[in-house]
Amino acid sequence: MTDPVYQIQHAKRVFPLNGPKQIATTKLSILDASVARFAPCGAIWLYDRAENADSRDPTLFERLEKALRQTLDDYPHFSGQLQWASEEFVKGDANPRYIGRPVVVYGSSGDPGVELTIVEDSRELSAIVPSQGERLTAKQVWNATDFPQNDLLAKTKLAFSSLSEFKGLPGVTIQLTSFKCGGFAISIKLTHCLSDAVCLMQFAHAWAVQSRYLFGSDRSDGEKRLAPLFEPSQLDQRAHLTPTGPDPEKVKIARALPMHRYDWWAKDAPGYPPWAEASTLGTRPSPEELARSELSPSSFPPWPTWDLAAPVEHVQIRFKAETIIAMKKAAESSLPDSLRGHRISRLDAALAHIWILINRARQLERSQDQVYIDITLGVRNRVDPPLPNTFSGSPILLGYVAKPGSEVSTTTIGSIAGSIRQMMSLFTPDAVSAYIHDAAYEVSPQRLWQAFLGSKHTLVTSWVRARAYEVDFCATHKLARYVHGVMPRIDGLVQVMDIADTGDFDISVCLEKETMQRFLQDSMLKAYGF
Repeated sequence: MTDPVYQIQHAKRVFPLNGPKQIATTKLSILDASVARFAPCGAIWLYDRAENADSRDPTLFERLEKALRQTLDDYPHFSGQLQWASEEFVKGDANPRYIGRPVVVYGSSGDPGVELTIVEDSRELSAIVPSQGERLTAKQVWNATDFPQNDLLAKTKLAFSSLSEFKGLPGVTIQLTSFKCGGFAISIKLTHCLSDAVCLMQFAHAWAVQSRYLFGSDRSDGEKRLAPLFEPSQLDQRAHLTPTGPDPEKVKIARALPMHRYDWWAKDAPGYPPWAEASTLGTRPSPEELARSELSPSSFPPWPTWDLAAPVEHVQIRFKAETIIAMKKAAESSLPDSLRGHRISRLDAALAHIWILINRARQLERSQDQVYIDITLGVRNRVDPPLPNTFSGSPILLGYVAKPGSEVSTTTIGSIAGSIRQMMSLFTPDAVSAYIHDAAYEVSPQRLWQAFLGSKHTLVTSWVRARAYEVDFCATHKLARYVHGVMPRIDGLVQVMDIADTGDFDISVCLEKETMQRFLQDSMLKAYGF
């Protein structure tokens, strides 16, 4: 019998070093509510052993834990209890809807806290993930299907993992893993209504600032405490809700946006999977209320296009800065006349390139079926006045570009990049305000799904400019060996991360196994250099 690869040394619940003096109850925002069903938001940082950061030394994790408690002083709600609102929470609100609106209660002796797990892994870090040098050479395309994501994440369920389960469950779990070589991993996983990627990175950087002091960083070096702004109501104020109910003009603007309105409750949808209904019960009104309610327009989710049993592979593709620049130039030079007014970003070009490749790999060159790229958009800078990056929560929505499969597979990179930029440009402050306004009056914020997966959809999230690789917990002044965005391995998922100030992109792609083989063998993958 072989020894287990990893062993849990201990697990505990941690709390702020100086917790709130009284119990607080905060209703999360309308957009937070709309993502409550999403998979958790999380990341795993892997670090090589350094002179002052060797996981075989117990003081490493002791310092990290102390710094975590100090950081939670600014994030006390991360230790609190997520639950669903009741009528009492909306008294006096312009919008009386409360079903499916999450609240967080914190500052009591019954708070669930943040789960902290310490794990010892018998493997070398080199057996887990390539080095930065390898990613620039032999493993620019790295098959990460076997990356042990679950080994590096705490096993405790998060609140709202199922919409009906939350009591006593934490909203945040953290795992510290030591490796045989002295390297280590730090993972953070949060219930999505508490945090999007921007908030996650703000928290990680805030924790790293506190941690660096304990590793000898000089407090006089000018580093500022990264305190968050946790006031979800500020976002809801941008919706301009009134006691008289929804504004028809705002509703019209909202529903004209390129956003999916897939109905989770539509049991009569072709291919509706038996597991889906159970996941809706926690925030679905009673049959009596539903009988009196008028549901907003929606469409059936295209369940038959998503084979959940199909094996899926995951690759990480490192595109160097010069390759991304070449993509951007190619996109700019091939922009159709109708899109000439749009300024193309490096991200637009990279997403266009990947989406074209995915549809070619899905063999859609002759298909007239609509295919979609569903893109996560942050709204902090898309409201007026804008919210700071320190705004804590998950203020995101998803917009899409739709085209026939044959067009995406055969057109120019400029045509697709321009369409992506054009779609994003529609989400003006007025349009986003109208969307939040409309969403506030939904019967339940979790009914409509703004994206899908499977053979006709590509779902994108970008962590560009989040400084993920620059999170330095131990004052080593080195980049992480690898940063892994925590995602389920599902057909059609794409994530983009940049590597500090190198200009490089590391793009994560998950596709059905045979589709992935065609994707990797397509000579067009390296059309702009490698």
